[in-house]
Amino acid sequence: MSSSIKISIVIPSYNQGQFIEQTIESVLSQDYPNKELIIIDGGSEDDSVTIIKKYEKHLKFWTSEPDNGQAHAINKGLAHVTREIFNWINSDDYLESGALSNVAKAFEKKSETQVVCGYTRCFYEQSGETRHTYRMGLKKDATTTLLNIEMNQPGTFYRTDVVKKLGGVNETLQYVMDDELWMRYLCTNGQKNVLLIDDLLAHFRLHNDSKSLGDGFAPFLEERQTIMNHLCTLTNMPDYLLDCLPKQELQRYAPPGEWSLDALDIRKFHSWFDNKYLVTLLNKGAIQEARNSLMASLKNRQFQWNRKNVGVLRKILFA
Repeated sequence: MSSSIKISIVIPSYNQGQFIEQTIESVLSQDYPNKELIIIDGGSEDDSVTIIKKYEKHLKFWTSEPDNGQAHAINKGLAHVTREIFNWINSDDYLESGALSNVAKAFEKKSETQVVCGYTRCFYEQSGETRHTYRMGLKKDATTTLLNIEMNQPGTFYRTDVVKKLGGVNETLQYVMDDELWMRYLCTNGQKNVLLIDDLLAHFRLHNDSKSLGDGFAPFLEERQTIMNHLCTLTNMPDYLLDCLPKQELQRYAPPGEWSLDALDIRKFHSWFDNKYLVTLLNKGAIQEARNSLMASLKNRQFQWNRKNVGVLRKILFA
């Protein structure tokens, strides 16, 4: 397929010699000529460098040197990107055949498209069994999407200039830099220029040495909560709601540049937490604050009409 759309793929890697060759070949074997591949290795001590050197004449750039982790490696790769579409794929995952052609077709449909999201297959390395196949979730508006975030980084391709304007990925994060990039994108640009496609684009491998299995879900949830706490503070959320937030502190967390709120509906964002913490406020005896939250969640259509919340509504109104 010939296309004017140019695509850059960055592979961040460290000691993934058993998988990286499949990752490299999945990019280079794409039936799409307008591509470039950049590999940023963190100074691997296995056979990764030997494998990378086999393919170096096909690479735009590669290096193997100590770095500060996955996010730092991605940003190092981003600095060498020369094409208009960007994504990274970890060195234990791989692209589906024909993925880049399908991505290019999607971006060519509308010139204003900034993000294309396709499907990713998540599978277990040991058994080969597919856990599930998923795609980035879009709700009725960007604020609701952000509050119900469904991440699919391998199947999500951005325009390079959009990512660079956002400051790249956040190097203070180890687990959910993809979530945070998506959240900053939604807050800045909304979701009107996001296109969902039905094509399978990537395969995400679960194995004992992967972060998703090896480290468990706790550090992912902690970083997500830290990001959300930061956003709540940034939007000047009322203190009585801030006091209800789980206190997950990541001392060195900081977004890579100013976090724009241009596309975020702050009232709806706050009202979601008003609904979430109604019971917490009631149990704390903060009746007036609970009433304030109830009215805000009703006004902004965030109140969830279920049996539990109806009972809470009655308690608040008649307290």
